[in-house]
Amino acid sequence: MGLVSYAQEQLRWSLQKFPPGSPEFGLMVTPILCYWAVAIFYDVLDTLDLPITRKFKVVRKVRGRENAMSKSSVVTRVLLQHLVQFIVAYVAMALDPEQCAARPKGGLVFSCLQFAAGMFVMDSWQFWIHRMMHVNTYLYKHVHSHHHQLLIPYAYGALYNHPLEGLLLDTLGGLVALYGGGMSCEVAANLMNFATIKTVLDHCGYLFPVNPLHDAFPNSTSYHDVHHDLRFIKTNYSQPFFTHWDWLMGSYKTSDGFHYLPGPEALEHSHDGIATSRRGSGDGEAKGKGESRKGK
Repeated sequence: MGLVSYAQEQLRWSLQKFPPGSPEFGLMVTPILCYWAVAIFYDVLDTLDLPITRKFKVVRKVRGRENAMSKSSVVTRVLLQHLVQFIVAYVAMALDPEQCAARPKGGLVFSCLQFAAGMFVMDSWQFWIHRMMHVNTYLYKHVHSHHHQLLIPYAYGALYNHPLEGLLLDTLGGLVALYGGGMSCEVAANLMNFATIKTVLDHCGYLFPVNPLHDAFPNSTSYHDVHHDLRFIKTNYSQPFFTHWDWLMGSYKTSDGFHYLPGPEALEHSHDGIATSRRGSGDGEAKGKGESRKGK
């Protein structure tokens, strides 16, 4: 059997075992689709740069350096992470194709409890891995500093990471939540989609008056923006839902007074920074990387 024939056979088998709408498909593919759907929405807002939406931008009172990374380099790195994420999830499902059937979805109350447990497992995993990336000088310099080249976060850069960090923090974090939280695949798929959307929102740079996901959780785009400021890079490690680990470990920093108030004040001081913060060149990328490494 040739390589093409083998690939076609594997594709047929995969579509039969994990068709769209199945929990396995929800674990492997849907989070990636959610990421780009939400990221593109906010990228459109950034591109249009309308005053009616720009007045809800999260604008620091001390803005600091602008981003130096080019759009193409950020998109390429995120696509690479999504490819790795898909492969790892596919292998996990293919090694035991019946695992989802063996863990059927329970009733509403039980599923909600599973979902809540999964949120705390995911939050704990991401906090401690994220914190380790900052505390360990080698890991920060060679791995996590890549993410902090984005000094001013924006939506589609949410998963701009070194491949190793993407594997440890996000991809394996999802599997740890699935198995560690004891969830059914249906509940786990819903959690992955929810966490993906929340992660993009926390980097989107907008804080609208009504946003259920930001209103329901203390961890928001303004909270995480503090962490991306080089002055406070060793605070606010928590993501994507809660902040209790930061409180317990002494790394919590409030965003109160850190940004201009949404509305006329934010609009006045935005300085048209949306486009500026996302332009870059090769020389700028190298300089930005050096600055982010100093920030550790």
